[in-house]
Amino acid sequence: MKYLLFTTTTCPKCPAMKEFVANEISFNGEQIDNSAADFMDKVREHNVDAAPTLIIFDDAGQEIFRGNEAQEVKDFLAGQS
Repeated sequence: MKYLLFTTTTCPKCPAMKEFVANEISFNGEQIDNSAADFMDKVREHNVDAAPTLIIFDDAGQEIFRGNEAQEVKDFLAGQS
């Protein structure tokens, strides 16, 4: 699996999600915030409409999860083991 985490520098929930991802997710991914040059291109490509948004992909590159809250991610990951 791999992930993409979309955040913004002004989002009040984003720091907590960044910390959760850094401490609780054991697979590789990428964090993209609104200061990245290609941020809006990736937002459009992945149909992201809120921050934070965490998208998890399976090994084939198919999206298998999308969420905005740490508890949603915990619940999903608990079901994967």
